[in-house]
Amino acid sequence: MQDIEEFENKVMIRRKNRVLLGTVYADIQQDQWAVAMAYNLSHHPGLYGHEHGLEVRYSYSPQTGAGVRMFRSDVDQERTLDVAGFKSPDAFIRYAVDQEKRLANE
Repeated sequence: MQDIEEFENKVMIRRKNRVLLGTVYADIQQDQWAVAMAYNLSHHPGLYGHEHGLEVRYSYSPQTGAGVRMFRSDVDQERTLDVAGFKSPDAFIRYAVDQEKRLANE
């Protein structure tokens, strides 16, 4: 939780001349682990509701251990990241948050 809170409070990215803040969502099931980041405008969305400026999703199957799939909406592409297995869902969440922090700082 501490890593997620730190990410949500400190990580900002610029897309199309807008500042976007990330919100982290974790979905941990027995056969599939997923972490999603939804980047939204830094102010209230207004009348029409939320429009995600960028969505990123990391998913992992603990049964197969076959890398992490990462989808980014800005390039509309999914790719597989070569990663050794994770000992727990918390380790996977930490990996996804750290990976996204690294990408945001590039």
